[in-house]
Amino acid sequence: MDLSVVIPSYRSGHLVKRAVESALAEGVAPENVVVVEDGVFDETASVVASLPGVRLITLRENRGAPNARNVGLENVATKYVMFLDADDYVEGGLLRGLVQALDQEASDVAIGPWRYAGEGRQPGMLRAPHKLSNAEWIFSWTRLHFFPPCCVAWNARSIRRIGAWDARLKKNQDGELMIRAFVKGLRVSVSGSGQGVYWQHASPHRVTNAKIDDLLHATEVIFRQLEAWVGSHAEKDFPESNRNALGRYCCVTAWHAFAHDRKESGMQWLAKARAYGFRNKGYNNKTSFLAAFLGISLSSKARARFEQSGLFYKLRYKR
Repeated sequence: MDLSVVIPSYRSGHLVKRAVESALAEGVAPENVVVVEDGVFDETASVVASLPGVRLITLRENRGAPNARNVGLENVATKYVMFLDADDYVEGGLLRGLVQALDQEASDVAIGPWRYAGEGRQPGMLRAPHKLSNAEWIFSWTRLHFFPPCCVAWNARSIRRIGAWDARLKKNQDGELMIRAFVKGLRVSVSGSGQGVYWQHASPHRVTNAKIDDLLHATEVIFRQLEAWVGSHAEKDFPESNRNALGRYCCVTAWHAFAHDRKESGMQWLAKARAYGFRNKGYNNKTSFLAAFLGISLSSKARARFEQSGLFYKLRYKR
């Protein structure tokens, strides 16, 4: 199989063996599995040493997962590459299906099925990709219908051509990379084989721990790309439904900002939403209902507290 798997590892010595062994079980040659230890040293090195042929790259300083992935990419010699987080794994022929899709369609990126799983949780429903245009992919992603790195494979030359991972970002790096790929017109193929498993840690706070400023920065980087992309289309070629989808994306961001007392930023994102014709106070029926009674600021904080309580995650991942 002409594919490498790059695994960034940060305090992941207790999980990385499962990720590596899942790639090997899928048929990846040991020398094409590259673990990048990101400046925090635990048992990762000894775990990798117990897996003959698997490569370990040790970074002196912790500089984040995007940088670690880029370092791994520099050491890839195969035609294709997957970036697998150390706590995730692959199974059921996912990798062969992705490589086959890349080969058959001469595409730049291939997306396959995935599901949630985690400690103390029943496996989630399988989410399988459908064939979409790049514009449809963009608006699907802005509606949070995403596909994590554990089910995505790249033509290594293509990802290098668009600049690889943005090492400046501390949040939503995979979303930014995928939207950049769609905006730049990379050819996307899909596979229905196997699955990537997106592992959720026991702590319900794993997703919400990120600093709001990091999230807002990443969203701004993404939105600048979307604005430029929209500007490259004549108004007649850009349906009102697409403008509305971008407005909704801005509204979601505004709610995040208000929830963390970034009122000025929240107002700016609401203004952007309205500029794209999105007039709702909320971004879906539930948040619109809340905002009608409590206002955006109070509603956003109430929703954030619900998510941080852990109940949100138990309900979400029970499916």
